[in-house]
Amino acid sequence: MSSSTALSQLYHQRLEDLLESCNPAEIPSYKSRVSRQWVAERIGCSVNTLSTSTRLRTTLVNWEKQRRPTITPRTIVEDDTTNVVPFGRRLNSIIMPVALKIEKGFFTVPTLIWWDGLDEWVADYARHLIVWEKNKASTVEEVVKVLRMFRCFQRAHRVTHDQVNDDFLLAWQNLKKGQRVSKGRTNYCISVVHDFYKWAESLGRLKYHVQTRPKHDYTGIPEDYIFPISGREIELRLPSGQKYIKWVSGLLDDGVHSSYGSRHTPTSDEVIRLFAEAKKEGRNSARNLLMLVVALESGARVSEIVQLKVSDFPTPEELGPYIGKNAKPYLEVEVVRKNQDSGRLRINQQLVLKIVAYIYGDTQRLNIIRENGGKKLSNDQFVFISETGDAITTDSVTRIAGQLFRAAGIEKANIHRLRARYITTVIELMLDRLAEQGVTVNRSEAWEQQVLVMAVELMGHSHPMSLRPYLNEILQRRMTKDGRIDQRSVEDRERSIAELSEQFASQVFNAAQLAEANQLLLAQKPQEAVEVLSRLIGMLRQVETA
Repeated sequence: MSSSTALSQLYHQRLEDLLESCNPAEIPSYKSRVSRQWVAERIGCSVNTLSTSTRLRTTLVNWEKQRRPTITPRTIVEDDTTNVVPFGRRLNSIIMPVALKIEKGFFTVPTLIWWDGLDEWVADYARHLIVWEKNKASTVEEVVKVLRMFRCFQRAHRVTHDQVNDDFLLAWQNLKKGQRVSKGRTNYCISVVHDFYKWAESLGRLKYHVQTRPKHDYTGIPEDYIFPISGREIELRLPSGQKYIKWVSGLLDDGVHSSYGSRHTPTSDEVIRLFAEAKKEGRNSARNLLMLVVALESGARVSEIVQLKVSDFPTPEELGPYIGKNAKPYLEVEVVRKNQDSGRLRINQQLVLKIVAYIYGDTQRLNIIRENGGKKLSNDQFVFISETGDAITTDSVTRIAGQLFRAAGIEKANIHRLRARYITTVIELMLDRLAEQGVTVNRSEAWEQQVLVMAVELMGHSHPMSLRPYLNEILQRRMTKDGRIDQRSVEDRERSIAELSEQFASQVFNAAQLAEANQLLLAQKPQEAVEVLSRLIGMLRQVETA
């Protein structure tokens, strides 16, 4: 069964369950026609899917015909019972002025209302801007219009306020760019949403969600905490000449408010330069290179890299299941993910061999252990250690990686962007498979969602929409005029993440290849051992002639 058919059946089952359990009199409707937006949000599809899917459309229309006498128009009433919201046939929200009396003052507040009720957060924010910030109603109305567009995007993808993060904002930002919205307008929209969530943070509706001050001013958060919505401190000057500090979104394009710009995902050539810098002779060069390789090949966050323990991996004598033609493809390691959620990090088979080789064979690491009391390798010992023999901290990893990125001449990127590189590679490989099958791209079809869901499972993201910017960027490069996915060249496909790391980690991880060959010999598989050693010899010759 194809993924499209399976997803269609899932939506249809959800629709039948919804229609069977709901009360027709309580569903937002107009002229005996149920709100498609309301239905789409509850079964998890887009409004467009409800109209393009014959199966879904027929089921819904037949249900409406059978229950038409019981379907009554549902309107939204504010303070005055005569204030009826005039929703149109295709309209799912409206902005209307609401008169308020607060103490001795009268205010008119632009208020966002959906089919299913008042948007309380936006309404409270608009009231705050007018009553307390003293903004004009016309100015606040423009803000509410932007928030209406964002909330429509947010509701369509069923993302709650506490799930909105930089990746989701990037998805919305890319949608704006795809609609050919100007850079200035796009930045204004991002700034409005960022200010909206800063206000929510200030009231305690969100906690540690939006960065609004330097990290050292916060208490109760770990050193490596990553704010879901990033901020950047900038200095502004008033017409009077007075300067003040403001926190703005880290996603603004250059030239408007922030010099930060969009985050950069390293290219293949930049990864090559980065690894070349990391493998230069120096104290703990093997450790530093391996940390970069782990981020690139597993998509691990820095906070997850420092959690890896010796006990998570097999000893050299236990490597048997990870070598040979029938080797396990990966090892799963339990880690604590961002915001204290638990998850499992997948370490591919080749990376397992590299880590084991580093633990038991790296001279500098063994010397550190010996210099700090001669401790034997124990189950609670961490893979990546500092000069004191303790686990390396996230700040140290970030600092070391930052120095290597600068030395390689890679700007606006850090070790976390290697994780983005991994995401990109995962999606690229999935699209390669689709291209081989001659799949025609249709942005409304279920395959796109399936690609994102599969990537989410690999990456540990909270929502497929957080990965959509990567998919959109790739599709823009690879979609042909006839609606097909362009196949990458053989050379591009061969330059995968694993092969990149192999090329530049060979001098450090030769022990992994030797360990594999040794295990094959012990298992009386000489032919396979010869193949492994042949690859190792070829790799060494390439390095020698490079």
